Amino acid sequence: MAHVIIVEDEEVLGRNIATALRRMGIEATVAGSCAAARSLLAGTSPGLVVADVNLGDGDGIEMLGDWRQDHPDVPVVVMTGQDSLSNRLRAERLDATAFLSKPFAMNRLRELIRILLAEGRTATGPAPNGPSVMMYSHDTIGLGHMRRNASIAAALVERVPNASVLMMVGCPAGMVFELKPGVDFVKLPSLAKLGRNRWRPSHLRVSSDTTRSIRMGILERATDAFQPDVLLVDHEPAGVWQELIPMLETLRVRGGTSVILGLRDILDDPARTRAQWDQHGTAQAVRDLYDEVFVYGDQRVFPSAEHYGLDALKPGRVTYCGYVSSTRQKPARDAKAAPPRHILVSGGGGRDAYPVLHASLEALSTISPSVRPDMTLIAGPLMDQELSAPLAQRARELGAWFLDRTSDMPAMLESADLLVTMGGYNSVTEAIATRCPTVVIPRVGPSSEQRLRAECLARLGLVESISQETLDVARLAKRFWKLGETPVPQIELPLNGAAKAAALIAERLADSQPETPEHVRKTHA
Repeated sequence: MAHVIIVEDEEVLGRNIATALRRMGIEATVAGSCAAARSLLAGTSPGLVVADVNLGDGDGIEMLGDWRQDHPDVPVVVMTGQDSLSNRLRAERLDATAFLSKPFAMNRLRELIRILLAEGRTATGPAPNGPSVMMYSHDTIGLGHMRRNASIAAALVERVPNASVLMMVGCPAGMVFELKPGVDFVKLPSLAKLGRNRWRPSHLRVSSDTTRSIRMGILERATDAFQPDVLLVDHEPAGVWQELIPMLETLRVRGGTSVILGLRDILDDPARTRAQWDQHGTAQAVRDLYDEVFVYGDQRVFPSAEHYGLDALKPGRVTYCGYVSSTRQKPARDAKAAPPRHILVSGGGGRDAYPVLHASLEALSTISPSVRPDMTLIAGPLMDQELSAPLAQRARELGAWFLDRTSDMPAMLESADLLVTMGGYNSVTEAIATRCPTVVIPRVGPSSEQRLRAECLARLGLVESISQETLDVARLAKRFWKLGETPVPQIELPLNGAAKAAALIAERLADSQPETPEHVRKTHA
């Protein structure tokens, strides 16, 4: 087991670093002074040293000076709350491996130490790669597919610290969510969705055939190099333009990769989806090229396996994971003494959210400024500038806040008294998790997904639903007057979908890893 010495006189920080390393299976000892560090270094052979500069009884860099001359191959990480040129030059003369300025993220330090210790092991032989997972999300209109995969990836690397997750994403904005250590992404050329099963290049001025060829080439090369133990495909079993079929067939012949299809609970009208799957060979791909199916939902809300024929395609291999939410279920909200006053309007990804944001602003304008509630609008990263600019101007005229995006939607939901949103999977799930009263105005086409979701959840008292066909300013303004009124939920939704999917993937990874002597010892201990 690797041994790390932490030289830090701030007791809480030293203990926190040691605890984080021990959770990674790394032996860690804390020295609270220069004197204690000298004694430890004289009697042990650490694999790595993390040392503060300013210690109560001396200087950490000076303390390491003589020892470092006799141990040039041991990695040394210098950390300090005084990030000065002088300290950086002194650390460089010490030949420190890394320099960290306080405060720093513990995740960053853990990942740095993991990498340095792995590199140290290459002196006696190559360090083996950890388990690998590839995820595919084709996102064109919104961010939902990529966001689900990102949430599962975060839960997975927390559960399997040496795992690597490579996400293949098609979102025009690239990766807009923060990635955990161990997770990275490859951007595929962007697409725009014209209708059901119809796409075109979003930015490149080339043909669809050329774009498809580029995307397939990237997927093929990444798969060959990464050699995933698990492939998780979100929503499109065959990929856009059937681009996944050659890769899936290769993986099936090669073996060694568990191939999993992840589906949100509602895809489209069930009869239409099943007909299109049969027509385009998608049903056959699910049956022949996938090992199992994860449904990110609850069969009490929508029995997806039955509606889409998944039970017949993969009998006994369909798992309802619950809803994938980056927010844990919050307790029921306490009644407020004062009338609630804050409305949040979210455009989700933002590609087609203009009507919802525009209607919300116009409804707000009909309320007298003396009693007008506060409003914050979030356009979404995919809304075109020519649409967001006039909305921002109108918001300023009405005294409302307008944001292009937010990095902390759950916090904004917790402070809101009403959410107005489209019917995207992630937007609605996050609102339910924070128990924010929600009015859903589902997208009109190109599929029935959002309408079906809004109807199902409204029947269960989880949201209110207003169709865009019946949406008018007066109706929305009337709802704004009744901010405190919320429907009574009939069920509690399971919102641990990311954790459950990650746990299942971790089981597949454990099954795929070769048994090393160390693994055998742990297994039979």
